[in-house]
Amino acid sequence: MQKTAFKHCNRIPPKTANADDANHMVMPISPIPPSMFRQPLQLSAIILAILLVCPVFVSGQDSTNSKEDRVQIDFFESKIRPVLVEHCYECHSAKSKEASGQLLVDSQPAMRKGGERGDTLLGDTLEAKLLWKALSYQDQELQMPPSGKLPQETLDAFRVWIEHGAVDPRKEATTKPGDSRVGTMEARTASHWAYKGPTIQPIPEAKGKVWGKDPIDRYLFANMESIGLSPSPMADRRTLIKRLAFDLTGLPASMKEIADFESNRDSQAIEKLVDNLVESPHFGERFARYWMDVSRYADTKGYVFQEDREYPHAHRFRSWLIRSFNEDLPYNEFVRLQLAADRLDPENKSGHLDAMGMLTLGRRFLNNKNDIADDRIDVVTRGLMAMTVGCARCHDHKFDPVKMSDYYSLHGVFVNSDEPGGDPSPMRLVDRKEQQDSYIFLRGQQGKRGDKIERLFVQFLAKEKALPLKDGSGRIDLANAIVSPDNPLTARVYVNRIWGWLMGTPLVDSTSDFGLRCEPPLQQAVLDRLAIEFIENGWSTKKLVKRIVLSSVYQQSSSSRDDGMAKDPENRYWWRANRRRMELETYLDAMLVASEKLDRSIGGPSVKIHEPPYSNRRTVYAHIDRQNLPGIFRSFDFASPDAHSPKRSITTVPQQGLFALNSGFVLMLSNELASKATASNENPIQFLFKRILAREPSVQEISRASDFLKNSGGSEVAKVPQADWRYGYGRWDFESKKVESFLDLPSFANKRWSGGTAMPDPKLGWVSLDETGGHPGDSPDMAAIRRWIAPQSGTINIDGNLHHPQDAGDGIRAAVVRNRTEVLGEWSCKNKKEKISCRSIQVNAGDTIDFVVDCNAGTDSDSFKWTVQISLRNEGTYVTKSKEHFSGNDLQREFGGLAQLAQALLATNEFCFVD
Repeated sequence: MQKTAFKHCNRIPPKTANADDANHMVMPISPIPPSMFRQPLQLSAIILAILLVCPVFVSGQDSTNSKEDRVQIDFFESKIRPVLVEHCYECHSAKSKEASGQLLVDSQPAMRKGGERGDTLLGDTLEAKLLWKALSYQDQELQMPPSGKLPQETLDAFRVWIEHGAVDPRKEATTKPGDSRVGTMEARTASHWAYKGPTIQPIPEAKGKVWGKDPIDRYLFANMESIGLSPSPMADRRTLIKRLAFDLTGLPASMKEIADFESNRDSQAIEKLVDNLVESPHFGERFARYWMDVSRYADTKGYVFQEDREYPHAHRFRSWLIRSFNEDLPYNEFVRLQLAADRLDPENKSGHLDAMGMLTLGRRFLNNKNDIADDRIDVVTRGLMAMTVGCARCHDHKFDPVKMSDYYSLHGVFVNSDEPGGDPSPMRLVDRKEQQDSYIFLRGQQGKRGDKIERLFVQFLAKEKALPLKDGSGRIDLANAIVSPDNPLTARVYVNRIWGWLMGTPLVDSTSDFGLRCEPPLQQAVLDRLAIEFIENGWSTKKLVKRIVLSSVYQQSSSSRDDGMAKDPENRYWWRANRRRMELETYLDAMLVASEKLDRSIGGPSVKIHEPPYSNRRTVYAHIDRQNLPGIFRSFDFASPDAHSPKRSITTVPQQGLFALNSGFVLMLSNELASKATASNENPIQFLFKRILAREPSVQEISRASDFLKNSGGSEVAKVPQADWRYGYGRWDFESKKVESFLDLPSFANKRWSGGTAMPDPKLGWVSLDETGGHPGDSPDMAAIRRWIAPQSGTINIDGNLHHPQDAGDGIRAAVVRNRTEVLGEWSCKNKKEKISCRSIQVNAGDTIDFVVDCNAGTDSDSFKWTVQISLRNEGTYVTKSKEHFSGNDLQREFGGLAQLAQALLATNEFCFVD
């Protein structure tokens, strides 16, 4: 099917909103799933949180939204303006002889003013707006363009544009966008700061006492002095180690580590701490997650109709990223391998072919090769060089010196690369054996070929003649051109990203657009020096990171000052450190650390973290579904996996607090902490403060918490529901010895899991599970299955009692099955009891143990009792009992005072903020 023009811009702009707008997300928000509100609010926990410290995520945090949403402007320039020019300007522009209906659409003020019918965008609903009425042909007398209704893809773009505020940067009526800009495109390109090579500026002389040892401190200090500001004092040792631990590993420092660092008087203590953190295996996990935003990582393909939606091997790209950052792979090689590992490690002898997941793990666009190529052009040019080349698919770039020929040169590179799949890596690309010629697609339409073009690197960046991309598809040449030391963009862009990840805000706000609209950064001397010396230091990420965190500017206190807020409220001069809230990943990981549940193993497949049974893995290993991104991700400003993400938004919305107060994950960990506090030999209040906040509570905090526990019914903890159990049904084949299917029972009522509130259920019949046993269904497809999922690796023993109490019928059959195919034991049971024992079974985190019961040959009198205990030995002993730890929808009934105290501490700003 022929694609129409303007289909390529799939990146939907976010809504413009204030910090308290619940819809201000990276991608449009969908309704919060009901699972988030399964439990009633813990009002006592809310009150305690207010009494103890501050409520979670107050709106007074230091965060501001971008003044100019470039994403929305780019959307207009690539999707909307070209349509207006092609279909509307002839009759509705300042240069038309007589504007039809006195309507002009060649500027934003003119569109707002409207013609004889009034404002084209006025109306409370989409359908009420004149522009949409005309374009959608709703009104028989108002249909534009008169030559025929626009293609559905174009109408969809207008709908999105209107619904997101109809952002329109045009100020003056002109049929030639750019006429009002000063100077020609060539002149502005030649003088633009980002297109000229970086230079090292002389270190300025300080007017007073010198601050900092690194030149970057001296540059920043001079700029501060120029507006009458001075740096802030160094952060205290406690703050510094917490900041460094989160920034370099994404995990919190323990109370002991904090205490040891605070008491360490060694002059090299900070540098030694940084060395240890940078060499931690968790360093790679932290920086891999950052890069996964850049490379739009996901475990699924997006909408693909009937094709398998999963990328089953996506986790291998993540593992490669973790390994590369841990081994400090030079950034130039890091880039080259992601673009052309098939040429650099074709047989995967060094394990680098998985790096090509950067290109191959994007959306599939129903396998339209041109849209796939467009997505790859976007992630490469914006992600690596901060160039919006994708805007030149249908026309020359409106703002930057990028021609359609540049776009289709790169398009030719990617459509001449095949995906063979299979070994040695399912994510690799290879050059096509027979290379196809490349052509410009007029108006972006494949069926309208323009001039044949040579595959070249972006031409304006070339000093003389553009670099040909002729070796195979040209990907290896493209990779070499991107990381060439002569390229003025690549090192700057990466350094700017690293600075933003570590410092909270980047030196250049538009991290993925260094084009002509990007003004020179205030701290360009810092950016340029770091970029030059980054290359001189062998493109080493670890050296760059260490340099930044050992600088005086990084180690400042984040406390606010009146003089600084008066002169530089946005902290552009870096007179203090930025106070930052944890991202979703660090927040969830910190809770797992506090409860001693975190699985610290490195690498491995993705896991679903948002639904029971909740995983103990780090959030970097979360399964990312780009089509159905769960609400928790969107509520906490997770980067959209649909396209390259320049940087994450920072919002404060109610859903974040509601998660902390209602999530089953938080409730589970709160109960876990309460249980540990009860079992410890110290005061449970002190235990919780030390475990969660890594400090002793004050006298006042102990008093308030004690009063709270008395009013909540004491400090006792009820039975702790375990999220390691699931309750379902499926097909058990006693011949093949396999659990061929497993589905969760959908309803919890009358203290049992079943098909519905009435028994038998119309669809699932009698199959059910309760705390002591249950009932299988009446066919092999309806075996009752109680599933346990190993929370960590170790050795387990299983003990239990199986009882079929009826004399009628032919009894039941039961089995214990590891990972659906390994039978650990089988029993037939009729009107008797059986002792169940399976000893010394090795399990890995995530392994499943199924307790299966079917109806045997007959379907009469099949109720059974089966309780089991599982003991798991690793560093300690974990014990779970199927009866005591049976759980349904309502975890709240067994939520004691200590658990509520733990939950309140997990919801405080002290826990949720880095500083």
